[in-house]
Parts: sequence; structure tokens; C-alpha cells
Amino acid sequence: MTRGRSLAALLALALVVAPIGCTGSGAQKNDSPGASGAGLPEAFAGDADKAADLEVTADGGSAVVVSGDATVALNVPAGAAPDGAAWVVTPLLEAPDGVERALCPGVYVDTAGGDPTDWCAIGFSLPGSALPNATIVRLADDGTVAEIIPTARMEYGDRTFLTGYVDGFSAYTTSEEDAAARDKAAVDRANAKGQQVDWTLKVAGTETQEISGWTFSYEVDIFASGGDVGQGGTYTGTAMLYVEGTYSGPETPYYQTMGSINAIGRDQALTFTMIDPPLASLLTGVGGDMPAADGVMNLTGMADLSISATGVQGEQGQVGENDVESTDAVDFTLKVTTFEDVQLEIDNVGIFAGKILRTTK
Repeated sequence: MTRGRSLAALLALALVVAPIGCTGSGAQKNDSPGASGAGLPEAFAGDADKAADLEVTADGGSAVVVSGDATVALNVPAGAAPDGAAWVVTPLLEAPDGVERALCPGVYVDTAGGDPTDWCAIGFSLPGSALPNATIVRLADDGTVAEIIPTARMEYGDRTFLTGYVDGFSAYTTSEEDAAARDKAAVDRANAKGQQVDWTLKVAGTETQEISGWTFSYEVDIFASGGDVGQGGTYTGTAMLYVEGTYSGPETPYYQTMGSINAIGRDQALTFTMIDPPLASLLTGVGGDMPAADGVMNLTGMADLSISATGVQGEQGQVGENDVESTDAVDFTLKVTTFEDVQLEIDNVGIFAGKILRTTK
């Protein structure tokens, strides 16, 4: 065997178990027949029949509507709006003329005077793979783009998910905006916050698998910080994956086979994007199996593999590969139910528990 063999090749035996799935819970879609689309500015044409009531309680509130071929969700965290506020979310029939490169019609949110007192979240699920310049925008009453919202993006399945945080509501849609404008929006938001890091993700744990005579032990350690005013946003940090395996083949009248494998890989520049976790389930409906992040660990490391066979008369045969160096990509998804209930899943390996901490205020 050659030293050029990749770490992934040596780990192939460790990645053959069936994928382990995880389930999520979505919020009920709010399509109250009493919802009304009245009161929109003249520049907007709303579909009152598809409007949804968003009732805010002490625990917050949420609503989901369909805008063209997009799904739009709003989430009001506990304490972010007056208890008892009654909002109406009306999907637009078409994007106003003031938006040059709209990706969906959009929505209008009538807060009826019960305006937010803190940050809320809004998200769009668009069909297919939207262009890289896709972002959420707030619209002025005349139908033009008033503000570009710093937007977290994730492609999952056959859709593109865009989520962001807003401290007020009116009309919103998605549009293609140039990179300079989107970067400026992100910088302005960071400057307004007064700090760059809000949240820290920690995942650490082990999984054991047994298959075809092999016993594998996997250890994961991830530490990454980032986010926005909420948990959604870009995270950077480090990741480590360690794999140790032993094999004891069935003893035959002629020989006994033994084997071992161990490999370790580290990503010192882990980077991934998380969309707002509450919106992840809202945008996929009840029972949607939707992660909040879909990332890649680019692991650089070493691996050793040894397999030997001993015959009944002492014959020895052995193959091995030592200190193989390579960089390999390991995909993962991240589901966030609460701050203390985070699940990181690696296909064919397992699910590792984690948590998210608020590191600054």
C-alpha cells in the first residue's frame, strides 16, 4: 500500500453502518379563517384569503404562510413583543415594482400597534438552489427596498432556507442584492450590537458501533462560536474526530484473523452557517426533519491500519498502513431543540449530544 492512500479510505470500514436518523418537531401552521389582509399600503397587493393571525402570548408566538412557491415563517421569542398582541401576516400576491430582483412575492406584517420590543426572526424557504446573492430585504411603504437584512443561508434537500433577525415588522421579501451591500449590512449589524460573538456551540461525546466482527469507537469534540442576535449566523471554531476499531474474525480450522484501526483528524478552521433553529421546524411544517445547520468538517490527520492472520501451524500474514496523512471532508448536520438539547449527526457514525451557551450579552 502507498502513503498516498487517503484517511477516508482507511476509515471506510468504520463508516458502513446504516445511517442514524433524528426527528424534529415543527410548529402548527396558523391559518385561522379570521385572518385579514386589510390595511396594506397602496404599493402592496395582499392575498387576504391566505393571511394568518399571529397571537403573541407571554411565551411568544409564530405563524407560517405561503407566498407564491415560497414558505414564510415568523417567530416571536418570549418577551419580544407585548403579551396579547394580535398581528396579521398577509402573503403578497406579487412583489412590488420597487424590487428589481425579487425571488418571491413576500409578506406584509400588520402589528396593529403591538410592535416588537426585542428581536424577532423571519425566514423564507425557496424552491431549488437560490443564487448566492439571495437575501432577505425589508420593504418601504412605497414598495422599494428599505433595508438589507443580514441573512443566514442553508441549502437542504431541494430548497434554500434564508433566515434573519428584525427589530420591527412591515413588508419583507427575498431579493438578489450585491455582495458589497450584503457585507455592509452584516458589518452595520455587528457594530450596532457592540460585540462580534454571541453564542458558543459545544459538542463532545462517543459512539460505539459493532458490525461484521469489528467494534468501532468514535469520539467527537467541537467548539465553535458565532451567531447573530439569535443563534442563527456564521460559526467558526475547531473540530476533532477520533476513530478506534478492533476486529476479531471468526476462528476457522485454518487461521485466525485479527485487526485494528485508529485515526484522528482535526479541523482548525471549522466554519458553518446555522439558520435560526425555531424557524427550521416552522419552515418544514409539522414533523419536519429539518436541521439548523448542514456543515462539513475538513479533517487533517493520521491513520494506522493493521490486519493479521495466524495459521494453525504458526504461519503469519499481515498487511498494514502506518502514519497515513490526508485531509478528508466529513459531513454533519445539527439540530437544536433547546440550548441544552443539541444533536450533531454524522451519517453512518451516530448522534452526539451538545449544547449552546450565550457567551456575551
